[in-house]
Amino acid sequence: MRSDNNQLDIFKHDPRLQGPALRKLAGAYRAAAETALRDVQFTASERQSRHDYYLAEAKRLEAEARSSTRAPRRRRAAAQTGATTR
Repeated sequence: MRSDNNQLDIFKHDPRLQGPALRKLAGAYRAAAETALRDVQFTASERQSRHDYYLAEAKRLEAEARSSTRAPRRRRAAAQTGATTR
């Protein structure tokens, strides 16, 4: 069985390294939210619902970026205190 496109890359898909990319995407969603308020091809209620959706996605991505911070390394802390890791 082939595993093409099934396996994740350990660097590209590491949730702890996704913070900057998620913040950039959240900024794009915020810009889209501002644009959605000015789109003339939609009605006022559609513009507002699109704005609310984009803003909610931006907030969700920012929250995910905050929670995906890299944890401190335990071995380095243990080595500084002189403890052994067994």
